[in-house]
Amino acid sequence: MKLGIVGNGMIVKSLLEDIKDIPDVKVLAICVRRGSLDAGRELADQYHIREIYTDYSVFLTRTEIDTVYIGIISSLHYEYAKKALNAEKHVICEKPFTTEYEEAEELIRNAKKKKLFLWEACKLHYSRNFQAVKRNLGRVGRIRLVQCNYSKRSIRYSQYRQGKVPPVFDPMLSGGCLYDINMYNLHFVAALFGKPKWVKYAANLGYNGIDTSGIVTMGYDGFQAVCCGAKDSDSPCFGMVQGDEGCLRLEGPVSSSQYAEFIQNGVTQILSQETKQGTLAQEMEEFSRQLARKDYQACYDSLGQTLLVTELLVTARKDAGIVFGTDL
Repeated sequence: MKLGIVGNGMIVKSLLEDIKDIPDVKVLAICVRRGSLDAGRELADQYHIREIYTDYSVFLTRTEIDTVYIGIISSLHYEYAKKALNAEKHVICEKPFTTEYEEAEELIRNAKKKKLFLWEACKLHYSRNFQAVKRNLGRVGRIRLVQCNYSKRSIRYSQYRQGKVPPVFDPMLSGGCLYDINMYNLHFVAALFGKPKWVKYAANLGYNGIDTSGIVTMGYDGFQAVCCGAKDSDSPCFGMVQGDEGCLRLEGPVSSSQYAEFIQNGVTQILSQETKQGTLAQEMEEFSRQLARKDYQACYDSLGQTLLVTELLVTARKDAGIVFGTDL
């Protein structure tokens, strides 16, 4: 994989650190805003990236890259991914994939038409702990309740409370708790149980109408799933599937859990422990494998999951009355 990076924020820095020892992934170029050129140069020097661009169109046409990683603000994901696909590049798009369901549909349709790979960078699915939960799901018996909590007070929340709105709390830039971190919980539930019968979102809205925390409830046959997320407060994080014969539990956020366990009659069995907790290495290794082997089916399967979660996010957001820039 000959990778070109778009962006220079925290997620890009994490990616570059996590993939530096993956031999099949080579970062050839980085594209940043003109005002972030100095930051881009620092990253290029640190990670031996030979080319730096401030013009995205030039970046797409003059480099030797075959794959674009998009790690910029959520509201630009659709536009940048569309341009990359039109330039015949494979695309890795950070979460949330797109703001609107129709945008996701269009990107997926275009990628399939052009025989290009398109991935959402959602590390949950490549976690060995999540895979352990999937393998052991039948042990809990009849599902009665699913609970997830991902609550982490944002380092930018104090700034937001002072009346300054960073992108993560800006509805015009597709920010908010639901799209930023609670979406991992929705991915967890949807990957295990598919599409729910109904979706409700009880959100705590800030002064500009953005959700700083909230609870998504989803209804399935015989049970409900409760997904809590917060960027305005902290609490222990977990994912849990309760059945009438036992309980499966992830310790920590479902996307970066420490271990998976099965609990039955007061006895706890550790099923799996994550050695690369919270890193992006596993998903990038899988994307590189799919590209090298032309495993389109694996890619398309994950895109089906992406499309479902995008639908759930839009439904939940609109249920809570949260208005994004794409709605205007």
